[in-house]
Amino acid sequence: MLFRSVIGSCFRLGQSPFLDLTRMSKKYGDVFSLMLGNRLVVVVNGVNAIHETIVKQSIAFAGRPKLHTFQIANPQGNSLSLSDYSHQYRLSRKISVSAIHNFVKNADALEEKLLHESQRLIHYFQKMKGKPVDALLTLKCATANIILNALFGLERSYDDAGLLNMLNLSDNFRKSVTGSSHVDFLPLLKYLPNKALSNLIFMMRTFLGNITEMFEQNRDTYVGGHVRNIADSFINVVEKETEKEKEDRQPGEDTLCMAPVLSDEQIVPVLTDLFGAGFDTSSVTLYWALAYLMAFPEIQSQLHEELDGVIGRQRLPTMSDLTSLPLLQATVLELLRISSIAPLSVPRSTTADTTIRDFKIPKDTLVFVNLWSVHRDPETWKDPDVFCPSRFLDSQGQLIDPKFFAGFLPFSAGRRKCPGEPLVMKTISVFLAALLHRFRFTQDGLPAEYQGINLQGQNGLTLMPETFYANIEERL
Repeated sequence: MLFRSVIGSCFRLGQSPFLDLTRMSKKYGDVFSLMLGNRLVVVVNGVNAIHETIVKQSIAFAGRPKLHTFQIANPQGNSLSLSDYSHQYRLSRKISVSAIHNFVKNADALEEKLLHESQRLIHYFQKMKGKPVDALLTLKCATANIILNALFGLERSYDDAGLLNMLNLSDNFRKSVTGSSHVDFLPLLKYLPNKALSNLIFMMRTFLGNITEMFEQNRDTYVGGHVRNIADSFINVVEKETEKEKEDRQPGEDTLCMAPVLSDEQIVPVLTDLFGAGFDTSSVTLYWALAYLMAFPEIQSQLHEELDGVIGRQRLPTMSDLTSLPLLQATVLELLRISSIAPLSVPRSTTADTTIRDFKIPKDTLVFVNLWSVHRDPETWKDPDVFCPSRFLDSQGQLIDPKFFAGFLPFSAGRRKCPGEPLVMKTISVFLAALLHRFRFTQDGLPAEYQGINLQGQNGLTLMPETFYANIEERL
């Protein structure tokens, strides 16, 4: 049986497509198809259907569609997030996952870096007391420094022109992808003048140039076998695999003709993806954290009490304190659930003809995985639209492992699961603990034009709150 098609002509989704698709699933079922422009799209909703696809059939649903914006952002096919499922993708992802886990496992070094960056973050917020503050840029600087340290062992001042330029490029990339995405479904539009597409090409070249420069500087100081960061991990693997190929070569075979397992041109786009995705996820989640904790001051007060009871007032929280802060950890999990900053994840495509619930889905079919529908499913979560960190605590007030919640997929799942999850989780938790330990965030006393918080979010490359302002009060 061919999969259900609910609309046979061009269908225009609204400003919140994940909401539109969730509503449609109530009428048409968890798996349905629709036409977006000239493209047939399969939409997968709900916990069970998503597990049946991207988990149980992870390879079949691990592809990336050949969208025009993807080809512009990934012209050489080396991106970790946008490349199709291939041997090169699997190798790049394997190295990325291993390198990130090794970085996080080095607990002493990571704890020292997070504490150092927490102190700097607090210093910058202290300078903004007594006036309306939009905290997003400062949060981006802090999280970007953690990612730069993980990738290259670097850090930048928050007023460093190079860092601010990279963050500005990232913002413009988000706007350009969002503003040009209609060409993916109406391809004739790509032949018309399009400022967003032109900006996208320029920004990708500039961003890749910045990461290339940092990678080359890192490579020039690399000492064989001594892995300091994620970039070194890639270099180290290439060295080992190259030596292995030399040992396995046939007598008389010309070693000069042997290509490296991964070239620099293949490594740099992967590092670029890890930087962009890592700091964006962390900073946007922290921005949501301030929005929700200002909207729910009673939960912010409970977190203050927990921090004061466990940490005291004489020092800042560190990574090793997190296991003693169950409410803080539960708050981070609830923020990831309710904000669902990647509600439709990155579009996928099928790598082979496959079947889901008796619906036949051909190879190369574009697939939307609606993670929003999982995180707001009333059959999985009680009062899913309510911000309630205690849902992740047991009756004794201890943290429940999120693995026990089938409907918790903020980093997606399967072969395309975000490899940066361990580092992102540590970064968000430590920074949030440090900020709440030192400050109270309110809108008390702000002029009327700076009042108000919209928790609906604005859709784009990621779902984030509309700009809001905080009054930062130091907890002395």
